[in-house]
Amino acid sequence: MSEQKSLMLEPGKVIRPIIDHEGVKLLAERLYGISVLELEELNGYDDKNYKIIEDPNVKNPLITKHSPHGYVLKIMNSVDSQNLDVVEAQNEIMNFLSTRSVCCPKPIRNVFGHLYSSERVGSSQHVVRLLEYVPGVLLKDAPHSDQLWYQLGEFAANLVNKLEHFNHSGVVSRQHMWMLSNVPQLDKFKYVIKDSEQLDLVEEVIEEFKYAVIPQMEELEKGVIHGDINEMNVLVALKEGSKSDYRISGILDFGDIQHSCVLFELSVCMTYAMLVSGPRAGGVVLAGWSVTRRLTDQEYRLLKPLVSARLVQSLVLGAYTREQEPENKYVSSTEKANGWELLKKIRKNKPDPEDDCTNWKDIANDFLTRS
Repeated sequence: MSEQKSLMLEPGKVIRPIIDHEGVKLLAERLYGISVLELEELNGYDDKNYKIIEDPNVKNPLITKHSPHGYVLKIMNSVDSQNLDVVEAQNEIMNFLSTRSVCCPKPIRNVFGHLYSSERVGSSQHVVRLLEYVPGVLLKDAPHSDQLWYQLGEFAANLVNKLEHFNHSGVVSRQHMWMLSNVPQLDKFKYVIKDSEQLDLVEEVIEEFKYAVIPQMEELEKGVIHGDINEMNVLVALKEGSKSDYRISGILDFGDIQHSCVLFELSVCMTYAMLVSGPRAGGVVLAGWSVTRRLTDQEYRLLKPLVSARLVQSLVLGAYTREQEPENKYVSSTEKANGWELLKKIRKNKPDPEDDCTNWKDIANDFLTRS
């Protein structure tokens, strides 16, 4: 257990890679033989991701099957880069899902025949990988509708079902600060919340997690989960012949894969849907999930503390990362999406029945009845 703790984020650490575009081009050429024609930095929280279009005039004998839409060069953060077993698990899970009709990135071997390498970037070691770029529209950029949120819940449940047959030691032993099971560890980071009312909310949610969730975790169903199904990691595409009917088409970013409580997958998915579209979206996601994975009464009761915990996790770690790296523009999305307001609404002790955003079961049942 002590070894695992050493591979988790600790206060004071800056773990994101520090590199400029010229350094990225040099990595791509040295490790993959790619001459970069176009380079674009993509969204990234702790890692750095770059979309690469290769120069078609430079023949590369090292890549026999070229990715038609380009590549993503992924430079992992310094903490996750220490756990190579997890890196291997991430590569394997992408290949596993690709053969099971799930559209996701696939890793590409470097000039040494490996799916990753550990490189000195700045002052620390970082794992570098090249993935095929998967085209599509991010869920955050598509018109949001009940039908799309329903599909997201259904997609998340089906992903869990497919991963029932995936096993890897790197997933089983994984410990990560973004795992819901590690919410009590937020005690070390809550000092970044300066507002007293917000801090009270944070402490209330962490304490509730300790007494309401932790004792019940052993009884909950376990499995391999993606761990971060949100609007930035889900791809959608227009249904053939339609100009407005978007469908879930793929999944990105397996940086948070873990063996944990299956209910955590649903809770995370619901949280981000509500941040994008409001409380009702959580119930509609639940409806989609419930078609193939029914919840027990115990699991329904845990949804409120779990959604609250994910909000607090995102708000606290976002504030911490922003304090450490003020230039990182990807860390405040939860706050921008009114995360504090949503948290306050969920935590109401006696919510108005007409304004109760935790009646997700009723919303789900009503949606399924009308559909």
